[in-house]
Amino acid sequence: MADALRSLLNAVPRVQVGADTSDGVFAVIDQPIRSCIAAHSAALPINASTVYTVWQLVGTFGLVGGFFRSSGARLTWTAWGATSIAVIYSAAPADGRTIATGLAVLAWTAASTFALRGLTLSPAYFTHIHNAGHQIEPHLYLPAPATPPADDAPATPHRFQKR
Repeated sequence: MADALRSLLNAVPRVQVGADTSDGVFAVIDQPIRSCIAAHSAALPINASTVYTVWQLVGTFGLVGGFFRSSGARLTWTAWGATSIAVIYSAAPADGRTIATGLAVLAWTAASTFALRGLTLSPAYFTHIHNAGHQIEPHLYLPAPATPPADDAPATPHRFQKR
């Protein structure tokens, strides 16, 4: 398995990591990532081009897997985006750091609507009960109606009547 992964990573096409090959708005986000990877991957046993390609593949996995509602892919997407924004903030030139980070946050937020679709932060409430359980039948006790006094019985006032 390790040999297969190593051969797969060695087969990755070479990307110029230290050079500025992107242009436009994408360069504002991409170039600080390439610069950080080139600066910090010199001691690794794989080259910077492979690290950059793995970074892209992890982001693509998080984006596509998140679209298909995979929780692991959504966590990967969130961690990948937060890490990318931190790298852009630390590697962007000081004069444009705020703008580069802001554009990265906006781009990641826009892509997150695709990756995190259907995600809800409110808990689901289930109100349907499948089993009826024990039914309680109401029992009311009503006293028997009082019989009127016979004609020959002395008239006694009711309890709340005046005498």
